[in-house]
Amino acid sequence: MAQYGHLTTLDATECRLLLATRNFGRVGWNSPSGVQILPVSYGLVDDLIVFRTAAGSPLAQLVHPVEVSFQVDDLDAETETGWSVLVHGTSGAPVATLPEEMPDPWAPGDRPIVIGVLPDHYAGRSIAKL
Repeated sequence: MAQYGHLTTLDATECRLLLATRNFGRVGWNSPSGVQILPVSYGLVDDLIVFRTAAGSPLAQLVHPVEVSFQVDDLDAETETGWSVLVHGTSGAPVATLPEEMPDPWAPGDRPIVIGVLPDHYAGRSIAKL
């Protein structure tokens, strides 16, 4: 039986390009209360990943430098294809301006705290079953 699928590693340039095509991802870090992985609406300022949160939320911890992971993916169940990008970096990066096309947070309420994540490593892959 012939195999037509693939599992391809994506380089950092491809990962950055894919990050720019989406506005929803997940940020993960080791918090004082254990591992946290939370969804966020995000934008990009150059390579800086930017999102907003509310005071007192678990994400507000990230205004200080913390080692984080950030993941974005796209999966198509019908065609059994997709890609995933995982970024490692540090939160607490200064954000001079918000992205022009900054998406509104999905969660209701005021989200005035801006978090910047400075990536230091990108990993990604593209996959197709057939």
